[in-house]
Amino acid sequence: MRLVVLIAMWMGVTGMSHAVETVSLSDPDRVDYLLSIDDIETDLALISTTSMPGAELRIHVDADANANRGDLRPEAGGWVWTAPDRPGPVRLEFQRNGQMRAMNVFVLTPFENGKQTHLDEFRIGAYAAEPFRGLETYRPPQGFIDLRLSDLETPVSPNFTLGQFLCKQQPGHDPAYVLIRSAMLSQLEGMLDLVQSEGHNVRTLTVMSGFRTPWYNASIGNVTTSSRHLFGGAADVFVDSNGDGWMDDLNADGKVDVNDAKVLAGWAERTATALGAEQWPDGGLGVYAENSYRGPFIHVDARGYKARW
Repeated sequence: MRLVVLIAMWMGVTGMSHAVETVSLSDPDRVDYLLSIDDIETDLALISTTSMPGAELRIHVDADANANRGDLRPEAGGWVWTAPDRPGPVRLEFQRNGQMRAMNVFVLTPFENGKQTHLDEFRIGAYAAEPFRGLETYRPPQGFIDLRLSDLETPVSPNFTLGQFLCKQQPGHDPAYVLIRSAMLSQLEGMLDLVQSEGHNVRTLTVMSGFRTPWYNASIGNVTTSSRHLFGGAADVFVDSNGDGWMDDLNADGKVDVNDAKVLAGWAERTATALGAEQWPDGGLGVYAENSYRGPFIHVDARGYKARW
C-alpha cells in the first residue's frame, strides 16, 4: 500500500470554508519535483501521453532528461521533444537530485476522421466533425496507439497498465488500437491513493470501461458522440480487493449497492479538492447503481468543465 494520506478537514458545520491538506509519508510512486505536460502538473514517477509522428511536445520540468527515440533539446523551463516519424512507444527519463521519473510517449498511428472508418480492419467508426462546445479536447483524434507495438502490460502510470483501458470490441483482434490521456491517469492515481489510505488493500482500481471507439459506443446503445470514453479520457472504475469482479462493500453495511459507489464518488471529490485543478482537471463524476449483470461503479473523466450526475 502506498503510504499517502489525504486529510480533509471539513468545517462546513461551523459555516467556515473547508481546508484540505495532502501529507505524503513515503511514496515510491511519486517524486519531490513537478512535471507539466498536456495542461496537467504531476509528481507521479511515471506518466504517459501521446504524440503524432514528427510533432513537438513541450515538457516543463527542472531536471536532466534523455529519450530513447526522437529529438530532445532544452528550452527555458524544460525540454522540447520532437517525435520520430515511426509510430510506437518512446521512453523519456528525467533525473534531479538522484530521483528518476519517466514518461511514456506513444507515437500514434495516423487516422483521418471522415475518410477512414477502420485501422487494419479494427473498427473505429466516425467522430463528430465539430468539437463539442468548441473544446480542443473534443477534436477528433488524429491517431491511435497500435497495440502491436506496445505490450498490454506496459505501465502508463505507477499503478495502471495500457491493457486496462482497452476497448472491449472485437475480442482477440490483432491489431487493436487504444487511446489514453494523461489527465485521466493523474485523476485515477490520486483517487487510488485515497482508497488505499482508507484501508483497502488494492494494487489498482478495476477499470470496467476505458477507451471506446465510436463504433463500439454506438453498438452498446449509446447515442452520444461526445463521451470522453471516445477520446481516451474517461474510465468507469470500482474497488475490488478480492478479485470477484464486483465493487467492495466500502461502507461496511454487509451488502454491495449504489451506496458503495457513492462512497467512492465522495473519495473522488475529496481527491479532486486535495490535488487541485493542476492534478485533477475539471471533469465529470457520475455514480451508477448495480444491475443484474454488474455491480455499482463510478465514472471519472477530465472533460474540461465540471459535471456531476
